Amino acid sequence: MNLLKTLMIRSVTMKIFFFVCLFLCTAGIHLKTGNPHFIFIIELWKAEDPIIPPLRTQITDTTSTLTNAQKSSLTDTLIAFEKRKGSQIAVLIVGSTGDWAIEEYAVKVFETWKLGRKGIDDGILIVVAIQDHKTRIEVGYGLEGTIPDAIAKRIIEEFMIPRFREGNYFQGISDGIDKLILKIDGEELSKTRASAPLSDINVDSPITEEDLRTVEQKDDSDKDILDKYIVFLAGLFFAIFAISIIIAVFIGSGIFGITGLTGLVFFMVILSESTILGIGFLILWILFFSMLAYYLREKIMRPRSFWDYILFGRPRTRNSSSWSSSSSSSGSSWSGGSSGGGGASGSW
Repeated sequence: MNLLKTLMIRSVTMKIFFFVCLFLCTAGIHLKTGNPHFIFIIELWKAEDPIIPPLRTQITDTTSTLTNAQKSSLTDTLIAFEKRKGSQIAVLIVGSTGDWAIEEYAVKVFETWKLGRKGIDDGILIVVAIQDHKTRIEVGYGLEGTIPDAIAKRIIEEFMIPRFREGNYFQGISDGIDKLILKIDGEELSKTRASAPLSDINVDSPITEEDLRTVEQKDDSDKDILDKYIVFLAGLFFAIFAISIIIAVFIGSGIFGITGLTGLVFFMVILSESTILGIGFLILWILFFSMLAYYLREKIMRPRSFWDYILFGRPRTRNSSSWSSSSSSSGSSWSGGSSGGGGASGSW
């Protein structure tokens, strides 16, 4: 009696957990794809507009990370550069961008501050989020040809982030400004230039082979390697689990093998897009195969209907005539300018 009660509780709990997980995964897919037609209406909300400090000088530090002498030094450099070239470079240091991605936050600040000359859009914004360990160089349309995304990314990863990791934010920002100025000085800007269409990567940008090699090497960062390693282990675990379940419940029909393979592929695709959603689907498939195992085990041990025979194949012969036979001792067990058009981001 106690065994039957335990099995019933386990079965009911597993089914409830299965359908809750199914609901959450379905909701996650709709949220991921932005589909509003869901069985339950899910309002996609966006965080309120971030607080953007007013632009009073070239260096805006809301965290007091830089000393007055350091801010004065950077400001003098940027003022002299603006008088000489006309382009504007501004720096914003914040603690965190909150619910906003640093890319979105940088665009908001760029549009609010209206960096760059009107009609030329030759402004550059450097955003440093201390607590988030992220930084962004937002480039106006007028400078995309001079500072494409690949160059901005190289400046961040090679000259800024190494100093940030040492805690030397002043030197990292200073080095980034110096490299931007050096790059702009290498090419004269046109007096007038129409705004280019919004694009993440300017395919017509003059990128040298050395720049491309540098970007390719940097793309293979430690974080990417770790993510690939996690995905590989998760996929391997799921494959082993699915195969072991299929073998354990003695499935003769190929339909369940195809189901397991489909689940594996689907799981890998979801995991590559969202780790949390992928883990949810992993739990979902584990519960599915577990319930399937209990169902088939019961059907194999008991007389089955015609549809059971059609779906699950011929019944297998067993040594014992019945699962409840007293002679079975080893039976089965139960278990100003417009917004920036380009730029690059980085984290440390």
